[in-house]
Amino acid sequence: MPMVLVKGAIIQCTHGGQLQLSAGDSRLTVGDNGAITSGMEAGLTFGSPTSPVSGMLSPCSAQTPTTPSTFVACVTAPAVAGVSKKLTVGNVPVLLDSATGSTVSGAGPGKWSVSSAGQIKLESV
Repeated sequence: MPMVLVKGAIIQCTHGGQLQLSAGDSRLTVGDNGAITSGMEAGLTFGSPTSPVSGMLSPCSAQTPTTPSTFVACVTAPAVAGVSKKLTVGNVPVLLDSATGSTVSGAGPGKWSVSSAGQIKLESV
């Protein structure tokens, strides 16, 4: 069964960017880290080599197709998969380690996925 995402989970984009999630809903915690609920993953920027962001573990390498090219880090869209069907916090589903979604950048569309749930204790369906 998939793990529930919590604060500290790591997501990655198709261009190599990795971002550690810095907020969760404290009404459900695992190891003192709040669960990530649906919607919290939307609108996050991975950061680039020229524009780092808080929580960036590795920069997104997406670049514009123009010459000269510039870095344009991916921004996450809401999850299209990996949203729990049974576990909610305040009637909002939690995200699971199977969560994925699309990204938008000046380089065109991409995808994001989970590389670490941030915990290994709580599973859901």
